[in-house]
Amino acid sequence: MTTANAAHGRGHEQKPVDHSVPIDVRKQQILKAVVADYTRTGVPVGSQALAMHLATWSSATIRNELATLSEIGYLIQPHTSAGRVPSDLGYRYYVDFLMEEEAVPAAVRRQLEPFFAALPATLEGVLEIAATALAVVTDAVSLVTAPGALGARVKHLDLVSLEPGQALLVLVLEGNVVRQHTIALSVATDQASLSALAQALNTELPGLDARAIDSMEAPAGVRGALRRETLAAIVQFMRSVDAQQDTLILHDGVRNLLHQPEFGDVDLLRHVIEVVEEQRMLAALIAQVDRDSGVQIMIGRENNLAELSRCSLVLTTYRAGPERRGTIGILGSTRMPYGHVAPRVRDVAARVGHALERVLS
Repeated sequence: MTTANAAHGRGHEQKPVDHSVPIDVRKQQILKAVVADYTRTGVPVGSQALAMHLATWSSATIRNELATLSEIGYLIQPHTSAGRVPSDLGYRYYVDFLMEEEAVPAAVRRQLEPFFAALPATLEGVLEIAATALAVVTDAVSLVTAPGALGARVKHLDLVSLEPGQALLVLVLEGNVVRQHTIALSVATDQASLSALAQALNTELPGLDARAIDSMEAPAGVRGALRRETLAAIVQFMRSVDAQQDTLILHDGVRNLLHQPEFGDVDLLRHVIEVVEEQRMLAALIAQVDRDSGVQIMIGRENNLAELSRCSLVLTTYRAGPERRGTIGILGSTRMPYGHVAPRVRDVAARVGHALERVLS
């Protein structure tokens, strides 16, 4: 895993991997041309096709260099009569040393504007819009995690009497996330007592997370017992919300895979969909992202998931204030146009951060 080269004019966001096999300028140009041609066509690239773009060298010279690049592991020849395709190592070398990022075109920026012009006033609503927008402009599967590092914080609450020993807790969290939960109470109470407690807590709890609420004290007596049990229920419920947010991954764009030739392999498509739907595996993979290292690209077997061995992830962190961070990115074929998608992931991440700052403020 490494960060994308923020070309050009931005510099490296992380030092590239130290590859064991350096290659000279001619091999670099040929490798770069193979990646570009294969990314565009999806067809193995031969010496004659390259000679049309690299007129400086003959087909024989290019053929010899292709053989050398294959010997050192940067290219693969699927069939003896076919051209070459980049290996994971070849893509890694390309991303670290040769890739040039393309500025996000004005047309794409205009395409993104409607998504972020009138956003929902909820955390989950913003994340859903972001997932859709990113899938549209990258033609890949988008992935967005909730800013779980923040931890749920109270905005407002209500308590409604249901029956003796039971009350409904209606909890509004920052980001206008609304959750309801039935709580058990050992003390007899009525709606008037619950409303009075809710009014008091609404002056004390806004802006607090589960840890801060857990440290609050309650007086002795029946009123103290009601307060203690209610606070304990709020803490337990908020911790469950935190746990859900830590693994919540919104996604969109699985349909984008259907027109890509790699995913004509039904088994590959099924495995990818299973990973996307089984959020536990995907969450563990996303957790490897260094939140301070810009756009990061995980290619093929670098993902450490056999199901994604023919896929790549392009991920980055979005920030909605100093404590609020989540991950956003895409999943697609290793053949994806890395220099094309990396700046789009970065652009949407910035938009998400700004939008969530408003929602969570």
